[in-house]
Amino acid sequence: MTRTFREAFQDALKATGWSINKVAAEAGVSAEQLKKLNQGRSQSTNVDDALKVAHVFGVTLDEFLGDDTAQLRAEVADLWRQLSQEERDILLAAARGRGAQDRGAKP
Repeated sequence: MTRTFREAFQDALKATGWSINKVAAEAGVSAEQLKKLNQGRSQSTNVDDALKVAHVFGVTLDEFLGDDTAQLRAEVADLWRQLSQEERDILLAAARGRGAQDRGAKP
């Protein structure tokens, strides 16, 4: 399902709970431009800024616009940023061990 950039942006904001100012600062784009987009005074943005915004949410622009998993990935990226390095290491080790088990190898 392809969405407008505005729809994708609003969905990603809801999924992460991030503010427009936070996204703008991390992406290096105009907060005012993103506010206009969110309020419906604009439906899209330029490609360079769209790429930057999608990247902040941890997805490609294609994923951001056309794939519902983009919301999930944005949420995962937000949760990942909240973890300590030790917690990240534990999760990575567990995921790698699970992947090895799925392939029939010993972790």
